[in-house]
Amino acid sequence: MSTPTTIPCLLYFAALFLTVATLRTLLYADPNEGSSPQDFFVLIVVVMPFVMVIYFGLAVIICDNIGLARGWPTALPLQLSTAEALAVAVTYIGLTVWLWLRWRKLRIRQRGIPR
Repeated sequence: MSTPTTIPCLLYFAALFLTVATLRTLLYADPNEGSSPQDFFVLIVVVMPFVMVIYFGLAVIICDNIGLARGWPTALPLQLSTAEALAVAVTYIGLTVWLWLRWRKLRIRQRGIPR
């Protein structure tokens, strides 16, 4: 039997997985591009928030529909509590650090810099 927190947690983990997979694909899409700091900045400031809004927005909409069908509390209209806002900030910072580490490793490999 699922509880009102099981399904949203699974959907949010799926959204996080899809976000990481999409960003990793975009980072390694073309080995000759994406090595400049400007490309990395665009990826962090423009692309990553857009991808996060799409996937997590779909997860919230799906959770809301499931909640309506089962008589659970709904997520919409979205009102973030302090804990949820902190979770969003930690997710964004964590993804930024993860992308920076991947980008740095990719840049070192492209330049042929010995470790």
